[in-house]
Amino acid sequence: MSSFMPGILMTILLGLISYGIADDSSPYQKFPELRGPYLGQILPENSPRIFGEGYLKPPGGYHSSITFSPDMKEAYWTSMGEHTFCSKLQNGIWTTPAEIRFDSAGGIGEVALSSDGNGLYFLSRKAAGRERIWYSQRVNDAWSAPRLLDSAITAHPTHWQFSLADNGNLYFTSEIDGVRGQGDIYVAVRDSFGFRPPIALGPAINSDHRDFTPFIAHDESYLIFARGVPQENNRSDLFISFKDAQGKWTSAVNMGDTINTEHNEVCPVVTPDGKYLIYGSVSGERNEVYWISAAVIENLKPPK
Repeated sequence: MSSFMPGILMTILLGLISYGIADDSSPYQKFPELRGPYLGQILPENSPRIFGEGYLKPPGGYHSSITFSPDMKEAYWTSMGEHTFCSKLQNGIWTTPAEIRFDSAGGIGEVALSSDGNGLYFLSRKAAGRERIWYSQRVNDAWSAPRLLDSAITAHPTHWQFSLADNGNLYFTSEIDGVRGQGDIYVAVRDSFGFRPPIALGPAINSDHRDFTPFIAHDESYLIFARGVPQENNRSDLFISFKDAQGKWTSAVNMGDTINTEHNEVCPVVTPDGKYLIYGSVSGERNEVYWISAAVIENLKPPK
């Protein structure tokens, strides 16, 4: 521990980045007063509902779904162009969304938080040529200067959403040479020394088509992801796989017409309380974030 702490302190001393504080450049200057959980939204039931219709969509549209912190008091989302915004629940009211800014040369996109809410992971092209996963530590009301994840992870070119389980295991799409389709989903198991070399999840998950934007359940009991569907003009549908009693992944199944449409369904996220599925629906004609009761997940579980 004594050899590790100086590095953390040096990172902190390099500069803390404030977040969630609106400024004159914010596109949300006319943001409404929102109270209550889930950014004050009317709750959906068993049919999808647009999240934040009329006022939440950023300029240029969404590039991610809405992600909440584990305590449900912070919300994050990314716009086209890799600008990530944050709103915080303070005194019962959600703050005007403000952009998270580090060195923005590579963009900041597709945020995921650690299970304690104190680690911020995101994608950026900063200093890596293409997207790689970066990490920042919460210090009071700010973030430390970000750093790249372990070399075992950065060896894999990736794109779009990734996800963390409560135990720190990292699920992401790799586009490294040799994947079956345009991208396969990998897991990097975390231990006390860092991340082990990533391994592909196998044929139950990965197909000969593009498999991407994974979301892992906090306990790794299920995985939701997008897959290109060639018989549907290569648009993407959401698929789900569950772990069986032996800890093996079941063959992924399409989540059905309640969620999947003629547009591309991507970036699934389940709220930390496990109650709602949030996802993007995008095409040349549509760019929206929807949400629906997580009962849709329970209904797809295979019989025991």
